[in-house]
Amino acid sequence: MPFFSHIKRLYASEFIKFSAVLLSSNAISQVIGIVAYPVITRLYAPELFGEFNLFLSIAGILILLTTGRYELAIVLPESEKKATALFHLSLLLTVCISFLFFILIQLFDKSIISFFHQEQLALLLPYLPVYLLLWGVWRTLNNFFIRQKKYYSLSAYNISQSVAGMGIKCFFGLKGFFSLGLLWGQLLGQFLAVTVSVVLGRSSFKRLKPWDKQEIIAVAKTYSNFPKFQLPQGLLNGFSDYLPVLLLSFYFEPGKIGLFSLVLTIGFALMLFAGSIYQTMFRKISEQIQNQKKIMNDCLLFVKMCLIAMLPFFILIMFMPDRFFTILLGLKWTGFGFYLKCMLPWLFLEMMNISLLFIPNLFFRQKTAMIIEIIYVASRIIALLSGAYFRNFDLAIGLFSAVSALITAIKLIWYFRLVKKYDATLQL
Repeated sequence: MPFFSHIKRLYASEFIKFSAVLLSSNAISQVIGIVAYPVITRLYAPELFGEFNLFLSIAGILILLTTGRYELAIVLPESEKKATALFHLSLLLTVCISFLFFILIQLFDKSIISFFHQEQLALLLPYLPVYLLLWGVWRTLNNFFIRQKKYYSLSAYNISQSVAGMGIKCFFGLKGFFSLGLLWGQLLGQFLAVTVSVVLGRSSFKRLKPWDKQEIIAVAKTYSNFPKFQLPQGLLNGFSDYLPVLLLSFYFEPGKIGLFSLVLTIGFALMLFAGSIYQTMFRKISEQIQNQKKIMNDCLLFVKMCLIAMLPFFILIMFMPDRFFTILLGLKWTGFGFYLKCMLPWLFLEMMNISLLFIPNLFFRQKTAMIIEIIYVASRIIALLSGAYFRNFDLAIGLFSAVSALITAIKLIWYFRLVKKYDATLQL
């Protein structure tokens, strides 16, 4: 059959080799998480997860500001000089923005805490600039390593972050540091993971050109569409992803938020698989476009492989009894299975969406992508507020998942229309 013969031919390719490296590292990370979460959920109450995920939701949106989204452009230039300038620009912006938030928190911390009506946030907020700095640096390094094809550094990061982060969270939980244990584990795990990846990928830094102020200004102008369109779209996307925790925190108790935030945490962990594919797909497809080759077959093959490899896994989870998750995580987490199953259709589609998220960037369709993202966010807000209006948390989550799945499917259709249009131009 053509499909399986194509798989056999592709199996020996660089794309599959590097995808296998990243997917293997993510699989190991997920196994570590599966083993650690039953321990962590018994150490930390749902309320603590709710407060911690509120902090992560705020930070997850602000992280996008640190680099101005210029880090996404590092992979694109043919010139190493331009790529180096983008690398330096992203790091410079990360340091400046992180310092700016340090000052803002010193000045307005009480106002921020009052706005969210979460007193526990006072303990977590001072760590926000450090969080932004660590993740801004990693986002820049991540795209630099993709460009240099240092996929082993990326896989080392995934495993190191999981091992260190989960281990430290368990350690602090066992020692009774419940209020800050989750955050300290996250920060220290990230620091150690970034350090390991830098050490393993240090040879690639020899390819960096010297600091060039004029070149940095030039690439900032050349790739200005990234802060103009990709940044607002990313902020909308980030706001959309963290919307349930941010919005529902105003209407429902932290315990319910904690239950659902664990679903999102595990869902985002599943997205690491998609992130691994994104990293190799982005590089592969951008090279094919530079060489004026068709890309539809590889995009379709990816979708077929997702259906074969991932769909059975999601179906298996859908049919697991809710009691299984209660036994796994502890009695305090009763109801987790229901919320997880509600989110499964969107999570499956979102995995494919994240893997192909670069397609609008390749064709400079950031403006259209941003418009779609605005509609996406608005629809999700309406869904959540509808549940909040009726004071029905389950309704809010059900509507949120349904709307998310529908618009994500529309995004995927649009991506393939762009690819089809590109391939058609090569036939002229």
